Amino acid sequence: MEQVPTQKAPAVCANGATPTILDPLGDGISSLELVRVSGSDVDVVNAARVSFGKFVTEMDEKEEKLIRYLVKHMHTSPFEHNQLSFRVKTPLFVSRQWMRHRMNSYNEISYRYVKSALEFYVPPHWRYQDNQNRQGSVGSFDDESLKQKYLEGLAHAAKIYEELLEAGIARELARGLLPMCTYTEFIFTCNLHSLIHFLRLRLEPGAQYEIRMFAKGMLKLALPHFPVSLGAWKEFHAPQMEL
Repeated sequence: MEQVPTQKAPAVCANGATPTILDPLGDGISSLELVRVSGSDVDVVNAARVSFGKFVTEMDEKEEKLIRYLVKHMHTSPFEHNQLSFRVKTPLFVSRQWMRHRMNSYNEISYRYVKSALEFYVPPHWRYQDNQNRQGSVGSFDDESLKQKYLEGLAHAAKIYEELLEAGIARELARGLLPMCTYTEFIFTCNLHSLIHFLRLRLEPGAQYEIRMFAKGMLKLALPHFPVSLGAWKEFHAPQMEL
C-alpha cells in the first residue's frame, strides 16, 4: 500500500529562517520541527539571579558556572521562564505516550474536522516482547510474511474507512476504524524544565524505540538555543544515554 506524505508549506522561525525538519522514524512521513523559541541561557541566569536583585544581558564564564551548578543540583525553577514549540507528526501510539506529559500545551489535528490522510507507520524491523519488562520490546528481526499481513490489515482498514465516509457516515465515527499506527499531527509547547523531564524519561533504554527517536530529535533541535543548560544536563544526568 503506497503511503503519500501530505504536502505543507514550511514553517518560518521568528528570525525569518526556515527551521530544520527532522524525520525521526526515517520513513519519509514522520516529522519534527522546532517552530518557535522564546528565551535562552541568559533567561535561565536572570531567573536565578533575580533572588539577589541582579540582571545580566549576556553569558560569560561566571554565568555558565551558575547554570552548571543549577543543573547539577537540580534547581529547576530557573529553567521554566522560556518556551519551545514543536510541530510533531507521529503515529497515534507515540502521541498517546507523549501526552502523558501533562504539564505542557497541546493542539492536535482532529479527524472529526478533516479526513485522515491515511498515512501509516510500518516498523522497519519487528521486535520481540521483552520477558523482563512487560511493556517493552527487545531484539530485532525481519519476517516478510508478517509484514505483508500487517500491510494487508492496514489496507483493509483504510478501504472500509473510505467506504464509510462515502456512505455518509460522520468522520467522528468512521475514524474509529483507524489503527494506532495512523499518523497524527500536533503542536507541543513546553518550557526547558519540562523538556528536560521529557528527555530524562523518553531517552531511557526502556522507553519505546519510536518515542526515543523523537526525544533525540527534540534534544538536537533545542540544544543550539540552550547550549549551556542542555549541555550541562547531558554531562551530569545523561552520560549513559545514547544521544
